[in-house]
Amino acid sequence: MMTVRFWGTRGSIATPGPSTMRYGGNTSCVELRSGNHLIVFDAGTGIRELGNRLLKEFESQPLTIHVFISHTHWDHIQGFPFFLPAYEPQNTVHLYGPPGRDKSLDKILKIQMDSDYFPVELGAMSPNIFVHEMREEVVIGDLTVKHFYLNHPAMCLAYRVSDGHRNIVYATDNEPYQGTLFAQSQKVESSSDFPTYLDEKFVEFLSQADLYIGEAQYTTEEYREKRGWGHSPLESVVRFAVQANVKTFALFHHDPLHDDNFVDGMVQEAKQLVTLFGGKTECIGAQEGLEIQIS
Repeated sequence: MMTVRFWGTRGSIATPGPSTMRYGGNTSCVELRSGNHLIVFDAGTGIRELGNRLLKEFESQPLTIHVFISHTHWDHIQGFPFFLPAYEPQNTVHLYGPPGRDKSLDKILKIQMDSDYFPVELGAMSPNIFVHEMREEVVIGDLTVKHFYLNHPAMCLAYRVSDGHRNIVYATDNEPYQGTLFAQSQKVESSSDFPTYLDEKFVEFLSQADLYIGEAQYTTEEYREKRGWGHSPLESVVRFAVQANVKTFALFHHDPLHDDNFVDGMVQEAKQLVTLFGGKTECIGAQEGLEIQIS
């Protein structure tokens, strides 16, 4: 069995307050447990509460934690300096992610904790912190983690975790190469067109996933003004999920301007789009504290 728990579901910047209490205000962080393996996707502000929970649950028991970072924009790494299990010397933390455009992943993480920005340096944490730039698939026991490069202003990765029976895809901060595929004007007739080919490869990466955690940051109207920012309109993400025959799609990386009621509306629209596209994908809104078991 795989168990997924959401600790941070917000995109761009943390948005705490009464209008975001149901879906949450913390930035990206998702926990995945399978057997004795503990995987974390992204280290936004949500990872702080996850760390506190792990310390209470395991106390002084040594932990090995695998943190897969999609990219190093602040909303995806800003919580790591507050991840308390990473300060405990008995724990081992493996950090995976893409290299920067002109810096190594290790250097970027160290810069974030430079004394000009933070009082504790990365080197002052557990001596058992290892940084890995993703070059090939990662094997963790019976789990295989594959990656896929996304369309975003920073080097950004999606991850697919499989135990041979169940498959979970975490893919946030991705803009379709053909923009809103829902619009007739965006259709490209030739399957040899390179942007179309790249979108098709992404759908292939999603194929038959039991759970797809994907960003749905913008409505179609919002996307028209923010094309090129590296985020998706709802229509294209739902279309990809349907084309890939995904079982469950969790809308994720909620825009800071979207309150709970607005996200409710996007979830309902996603369900309507699934019907329009002739699919069977279940659509849900990712909420802090929500736990999903895939058996």
